[in-house]
Amino acid sequence: MKVKLRGDPARRVFAGSVSAPILCDVFRESGALFQPWQGGVVQSHKFLKFLGLASAVGLLSSIAFGATITGKVTGPDGAPFRAAFVQARNAKTRVTVIVLTGNDGQYRVENLPAGNYQVQARSIGYRSDSKSGIFLSANQNVTMDWALQKQMVHWDEIPIIQGIDLFPEGPGKDKFARCGSSCHGFEQFIDVRRDENGWRDTLKDMMSTRIGGSVVYGTIKSEQDVNEVAAYAGKIFGTGPGALPESPADLPGYVEWRKQFSDEALKIVYVLYEMPPGRMTWDANPDKDGNIWCPYFGTVNGVGRLNPETGEVQEYLWESQQPRVGTRSVQMTHDGISAWVVEEGGTLVKVDVKTGKQTKYKGPGKTMNTVREDPNGILWVSGTPYSYRFDPKTGAYTEIKDAPATYGANLDRAGNIWFDEAGGQGRIFKVDYKTAKVTSWTPPPQPGSRRRFQVDANGIGWLAQYDRGQIVRLDTETGAFKEYQLPGEQPTPYPIGIDANNQVWYASGIMDTVGRLDPATGKITEYPAPAVGNGMRELNNDPKGRMWFASPGNNTVGYMYLAK
Repeated sequence: MKVKLRGDPARRVFAGSVSAPILCDVFRESGALFQPWQGGVVQSHKFLKFLGLASAVGLLSSIAFGATITGKVTGPDGAPFRAAFVQARNAKTRVTVIVLTGNDGQYRVENLPAGNYQVQARSIGYRSDSKSGIFLSANQNVTMDWALQKQMVHWDEIPIIQGIDLFPEGPGKDKFARCGSSCHGFEQFIDVRRDENGWRDTLKDMMSTRIGGSVVYGTIKSEQDVNEVAAYAGKIFGTGPGALPESPADLPGYVEWRKQFSDEALKIVYVLYEMPPGRMTWDANPDKDGNIWCPYFGTVNGVGRLNPETGEVQEYLWESQQPRVGTRSVQMTHDGISAWVVEEGGTLVKVDVKTGKQTKYKGPGKTMNTVREDPNGILWVSGTPYSYRFDPKTGAYTEIKDAPATYGANLDRAGNIWFDEAGGQGRIFKVDYKTAKVTSWTPPPQPGSRRRFQVDANGIGWLAQYDRGQIVRLDTETGAFKEYQLPGEQPTPYPIGIDANNQVWYASGIMDTVGRLDPATGKITEYPAPAVGNGMRELNNDPKGRMWFASPGNNTVGYMYLAK
């Protein structure tokens, strides 16, 4: 199904600097229907109604009510198949619950609302037959066994790191691999074979529409770079001689990727929500009422609000859809009146939640990344060349020059704002929200860039050292740092999350794994991600303690928990 904007993408509803959003054309799928209110805000009538599923399952909770599907998965040889995904998708709500099989091939999918389900078992290179029309009543228990059959391995189902390792050497490989890594895996844009000219147009489109983000801008800086990457991509994912085979398994260097996750890792459960088609859902940020706010980064200018209790998605799309502005962070205010959205080019947008009216405030800097609101209603924004304080009442920005070139932004329990420096020395900055005093810490020198930073319930800070593959602990009282080297070839931690038990979570940018660090023991557990090219940006908790994420490449949002 395709999504298009109604009429001219730049059609205006209200003129001037204060505008109302243009809404997308009606969505039609499985009876779903969106229609615009007068004034432009979408009201969803039957889209993504999850019947309270999200409230039924809490992070790290195994409270079971609802229907349950159990069974066994076997391989082509009839033996139990370990670490296979079993997924149950509600045909009406389009919510999918995903679990993994144990050593004995057994699985358990629980907490399913009554409804019509499609169920399937899968692993890389293996599939079972998919069964639809499975009608479950409340509290019903059903047993279903699955036999996996060998299938062709596709490029879009192998982890990013494995694909990069299989790519042939040559000019342009490093740039191509970097552009197709963390933000959006290469799997997401190789589904169409293109010649060199086609790849050149694709790369330029990524840059002009901001789909590529800062990674592409930082990698492809000139026409020569465009030509080099286009020539490489046009050869390996083109239509002529030298093109890679349709299946990576046909390459001599291919090894079946079945990472040996621990038994503990197989307890992870994912609950995924499908977002409206044609979006690149960049992040998932819960508000105080438990609604999930999702900025759309490269494909659409605007944001969506998911209500997990009812399943409704309400969208606020910008009046102008060209050029793409990179809406990459959104923060709902404590009073519930406004949502503040970051445009990557250095603008904050105030969205009136009730009317959809938008007011833009251009900042003094070059770029902005993440926005957070402190207890006094002041907004704090990471960016370049500085971080920023913004007063919504006056519309005035203040440059925080002692906190330059920052990426992540988060509050601690006291309401103070923390930033981290993406490059350079990788400094960590704390800004007292009452006095605006800046305190900084400089971690041990490490090459490369950093990503997100969080402060746990004990006041300990945790930083993702992306290129170095480490999580760094900061004792904010003593200033002492401790580094934890993560497992894997290129761990590339991107988001940092703190769960209800004060465990530290991360997601790998290119290994397609999720990890958990136990601060008490230093033990690190890796978990398989629900899909490849997941590109998780942040891990944010809702009021119920569920840890939410978005997968831009797969256009889903969801949360994860551990079954007991």
